[in-house]
Amino acid sequence: MLKIKRALALFLILAVILTISVASGTSFAAAGTGIGLSEHVLNAYYSGWSYVYGCATEGAVDCSGLIYMYAGGDRCAMIDYCQDSGYVSDGVPNIHGLGLYQPGHVGVYVGNGMAVDARSSDYGICYESVYSKNWTMWFKHETIAYPDTGWEYFSGNYYYYENGEYLTDAYITVDGIEYYLDPSGACTSTPGDTGALADTPSDYEAEEETVSTEVDEYIRLGSTDERVSTIQLRLQELGFYDYEITGYYCERTEAAYMDFQTAAGLYADGIAGPYEIEILLSDSAPVAETEEEETEPETEETEEETQAEEEISYSNGDFSDGIYEIQAELSQLGYFNDDATGYFGDLTESAVADFQSQNGLEPTGMVDELTYAAIFSSTALENPDADKPEDAETLTPPAKEDATAPTGTTEPAATKPAKISSSSACEEVTLKSAELAAKALEGIEFESVDADKDSSRSGSFIIWLLVMIAFMSGAFWFVYSNEKKKKKARYERIKARANRNW
Repeated sequence: MLKIKRALALFLILAVILTISVASGTSFAAAGTGIGLSEHVLNAYYSGWSYVYGCATEGAVDCSGLIYMYAGGDRCAMIDYCQDSGYVSDGVPNIHGLGLYQPGHVGVYVGNGMAVDARSSDYGICYESVYSKNWTMWFKHETIAYPDTGWEYFSGNYYYYENGEYLTDAYITVDGIEYYLDPSGACTSTPGDTGALADTPSDYEAEEETVSTEVDEYIRLGSTDERVSTIQLRLQELGFYDYEITGYYCERTEAAYMDFQTAAGLYADGIAGPYEIEILLSDSAPVAETEEEETEPETEETEEETQAEEEISYSNGDFSDGIYEIQAELSQLGYFNDDATGYFGDLTESAVADFQSQNGLEPTGMVDELTYAAIFSSTALENPDADKPEDAETLTPPAKEDATAPTGTTEPAATKPAKISSSSACEEVTLKSAELAAKALEGIEFESVDADKDSSRSGSFIIWLLVMIAFMSGAFWFVYSNEKKKKKARYERIKARANRNW
């Protein structure tokens, strides 16, 4: 009986540990706030964090790691387990800390039309307009608590949320006091009752605000003060800005200022600092070129581009529209098994080498003028080893995204049935396995949004919890009943012994 008790106790301990593990793996409570996530990613940008594939630590992150290290949750399929989502084409809600998604990449919306994402090893952490990158969807992260109604403090400004979104370009009355919220949503004055704020700045944040006054010397997208009017007027005089003087640093003003920076030989980031403003207001400031002055340079550039097109040479690591067309054609011929991306990676190199071998060319894996002409010729030989079922449809490459740079060092995993040449079957299988494992770590293999997954995961845990409660209740009842019976039997023996002695 003692052995049974010990075994039962051990089993109950293991059951409790397992229940706690399952509970900790299921995110019911929020791990952070939308404001906190926005501050986190902006800190990564201003601190100059590096892009490191697969990492999620301070100073080194990839796209999903940047969000995961603050919010936790499911790193591999954030959008699948999100609270809510929508299409960027329909507009991004005025909510700090929304997740942004495009196939193979995630970022964070920080308000005022701006987004932050860990782009690649070449670009690092990027901070730019949400519409400058092809984001397809926005989503509310599964572990993040987003504001509903009331004041929120973010990046040195106060924002007022109503029905889940912060208001912009509006007059509001709170506790009898009228406030104006500018086009970016920032309140032009400090709210009178800061004690009731949902996110009142602490002493630490107050120190940050003091430091940020230096950053305020820089005028960027969303800035509103007299200096913006001066910049707009000067840009108008120089021919870079053709719109009205508003005093608000909007996207049109940013684009005009970037044109000025380019003309002045400055880094074109759209941010106006004290040194650059001095150049802008000086007599030596560059003037926008007219169409007549651009005639000759355009002709020269056209000749240079023509010469560049004549000298065809693509190899591993290149990225261009020409590579996209090559991948699409090799896909039609049965050599390339992935979606066309425009990035020349290991799979493209292998496909080119197979094509060269089948068409009597030296299998270098590089696309020179001779290989390029052979690929697009009417006599190009198809891959005889390609696995083509009789009913198979012709593989058509998907619509190309307007990407500015590859987001990683490997090409996306194939979404069509694999067609692998027999001469490189082992290498292809090994490479595919490595790619899929790496992408599972980075969390860029997102599927379509399916709200049932979140509910099924929560439902499974609830069922498990109920089963464990029922089992443990039964076990404790068994032990209790057994002990009660033993006490009763002991009492009967003592009573019988007393009767005999009497």
